[in-house]
Amino acid sequence: MIRAQDIHKAFGPKRVLTGVSFEVARGESLVVIGGSGTGKSVLLKCLLGLESPDRGEVMIAGLTRPRPHELAAHVGMLFQGAALFDSLPVWQNVAFRLMRGPARMARAPAREAALEKLARVGMAPESADLYPAELSGGMQKRVGLARAIAGEPPILFFDEPTAGLDPILAAVINALIREIVTEMGATAVTITHDMRTLRDVADRVAMLHEGRLYWQGTAAEALASDDPVLTQFIQGRIDGPIPTLR
Repeated sequence: MIRAQDIHKAFGPKRVLTGVSFEVARGESLVVIGGSGTGKSVLLKCLLGLESPDRGEVMIAGLTRPRPHELAAHVGMLFQGAALFDSLPVWQNVAFRLMRGPARMARAPAREAALEKLARVGMAPESADLYPAELSGGMQKRVGLARAIAGEPPILFFDEPTAGLDPILAAVINALIREIVTEMGATAVTITHDMRTLRDVADRVAMLHEGRLYWQGTAAEALASDDPVLTQFIQGRIDGPIPTLR
């Protein structure tokens, strides 16, 4: 469903991605880890067509080098900060793609579909008419997840889905993501620093380091690995081959 082949991306003299290649099979959940500034967000933007690789090829759902509007019907996205529209009530946030995308769903069925997705992520019907500012951070994440799965796209992207949440809420969001990905049979890519997310969500793990995918394998292999770079990151150790500011 997703293939990146020899992706290179630089900004002036700064080389961010230097030959990233991987594939994600239909129904597979890939978690991409790596330190701050290693290029995870740039890779995500290249996959979504928000940045053009300097070299290499991206294929998503059979589309080569797709533009964002071409991906709209195939991809759902949960942003790091939920990225809800402050001026719209919750249900309109969830139904945004349904009412404004190519299908142009009418208001009444769009609201009904939004209520269904909100229920799926554990939100009460009364929340539908609230505004994002009236919600806690955890509830905003749930609304963002409901919006991502509206229209049941075959591919889901999650950008730091547990950022800013306490450990219990993070576990709840991870469990929802795992359940929804399994139920929908969706292909998922998650960008995260959170090792709990790796444990809860990943079928397979890829680590970005020095501009390339340094390591790839199953979640179980990642957690059991004795690779010095991978284990330093997973265990959060100061000493090791990954340089730190001390």
